Amino acid sequence: MKKLFGACYYPEHWEYERIEKDAEIMKSLGFNVVRIGEFAWSVVEPNPGEYDFSLFDRVVDTFSKKGIEIIMGTPTATPPAWLVELHPEILQEDEFGHKINFGSRRHYCFNSQIYRKFAKRITEKYAERYGSSSAVIAWQIDNEYGCHNSTVCYCDDCAREFRRWLKRKYGKLETLNEAWGTVFWSQQYRNWEEIIPPRHTIAGHNPSLLLDYMRFSSDSAIEFHREMAEMVKKHSSKPITHNLMVNFTEIDYHKLSKELDFVSWDNYIPGNYDYQLQGMNHDLMRSLKKSPFLVMEQQPGRVNWKGVNEHHQPEQLKYWIAQSMAHGAFGSLIFRYRQLPYGAEQYHSGLLNYNGELTPRASAAKEAFETFKEKEVLFPVKETAIYIDYENFWIDTTSGLNNNYTLFSDGVFASYKALRELGYNVDFVFPEDDISEYKLLVIPSAYYIREEFLEKLPKFKGKLIITSMTSSKDKYNNIRLSVPYGLEEILGIEVVDFGGTEMELDLAFNGKRFKGRFVVENLKIVDAEIVGEFLSSGFKEFPAITQKGNAIYVATIPEKNLLKELLISFGLEERAKDDLELINFKEFSMLLNPSSEKREIEHDGKHIYLEAYCWKTFNPFQVGQ
Repeated sequence: MKKLFGACYYPEHWEYERIEKDAEIMKSLGFNVVRIGEFAWSVVEPNPGEYDFSLFDRVVDTFSKKGIEIIMGTPTATPPAWLVELHPEILQEDEFGHKINFGSRRHYCFNSQIYRKFAKRITEKYAERYGSSSAVIAWQIDNEYGCHNSTVCYCDDCAREFRRWLKRKYGKLETLNEAWGTVFWSQQYRNWEEIIPPRHTIAGHNPSLLLDYMRFSSDSAIEFHREMAEMVKKHSSKPITHNLMVNFTEIDYHKLSKELDFVSWDNYIPGNYDYQLQGMNHDLMRSLKKSPFLVMEQQPGRVNWKGVNEHHQPEQLKYWIAQSMAHGAFGSLIFRYRQLPYGAEQYHSGLLNYNGELTPRASAAKEAFETFKEKEVLFPVKETAIYIDYENFWIDTTSGLNNNYTLFSDGVFASYKALRELGYNVDFVFPEDDISEYKLLVIPSAYYIREEFLEKLPKFKGKLIITSMTSSKDKYNNIRLSVPYGLEEILGIEVVDFGGTEMELDLAFNGKRFKGRFVVENLKIVDAEIVGEFLSSGFKEFPAITQKGNAIYVATIPEKNLLKELLISFGLEERAKDDLELINFKEFSMLLNPSSEKREIEHDGKHIYLEAYCWKTFNPFQVGQ
């Protein structure tokens, strides 16, 4: 697989004569690819039906002569003002019935058939123009589906399509009424037209309706993508992708990835920087198709969209690129090439400053590009796995025992950090995946587990850790009559009662004290062993942790340190230390230093130094043992 290194380039933002100079600069920085075109609808089609591709023709011609290839982005994330003026009905509506106005981006509704007509037209025009170009090596459809909370729309077009979606799923209205339990609060439907999106109400919506509306909204985005991709495929055989986002769960990325020839994603720091969070997103992207991925947008320094847009040392960019390579990326494109003094992203950093001169970030990117461009694509070996299903993220947002709990951060990320801090590789597995090659599997609060996955667990030979609320819901988002459904035999327990808790609960395991949070369950022991007990008043009679064979169950949400202790009790070792990131490959291991401080480690009886934001390779699996 060819390595790709470059940046996201916007020639429409600068003088026409700059293109040649930019190509020369990019070549000197080690670029072999740029992404262009994805926000340029009003440039290419300034008036309805009038097309001008001369700018991008010049870019494609100039860059191809320099050996720089093109990922062509289609511009449907930014419908122009003339289209909104002609057809204001393409705009999204929020749950209060307010239109999402023109003036930013991603303001269109996925289910507007009028919008789809114009979107398919401009997408096909792009494909007609560049589908046969040897310089264009791949296509990016649209940009960041769902960004800015744009996945879910509540307009009349969505209401109409939602009813059609429900008819296909349930067939009969009686089936839907029974599945949703609409007898509650006199919500029974007599005809399909009575069903509307979950718009603003005085109290909580039916959880079954909410889950199905998230399924429908995700499917709508994927269907939109599929229609746009078909326009490209009519004129090009080059691979198609879409740039996915950090920490994003509103769209089923596993389902969407089946429509992509390769996964790409945008590596940004969403809050306080935690290198493990960026690592988790890399591992998730690699796991979607079980193959290498592309970082389509790599944050180079400060961004423009946070409350405080922090400064980052230029050398950190070198580490961020190296980290992505170590987790399985086959390339990295910096967003953006040059800083822009106007527009909504004017504070976003780039490789070039506002005046077009190189910044220290450019040198850092060049160094990282040169380091990895000739190396084989790295792919971590299989060691441990975490089970996820995007539908559980949606269930997590409907109603819960403790609405302070967030499955993504308090469940999945906590499990990931525990595994990674010990130095073990992590994959994410989905319902249809084979789990037989993993030595350990964590299932953190998976409310709903599909039957196909439940059937695999009795045959699983590795270690298993399952946390509270797992398999407590059915596919309609209703509570199971027996919890944890389908796991009673494996775990040897039954959940007889449960509740949320605002306080942290003390519990004992392996002679040490730990904390449980958010939720507490009362377990009936069938044939499991109690290996951990609650110590907090009112819960002392409750088992906290049970074990049966190779399976552990935790009747609360475990803190990270408790998860690490559970892992160690299962025989995992502390391979990595001192906030260093260890990634294991078949022939060697890589140790990365995400810190601005020099780190010293002991390896094979020797003291080895890791400079700030640097990395070294070692014999496999030896570091820290």
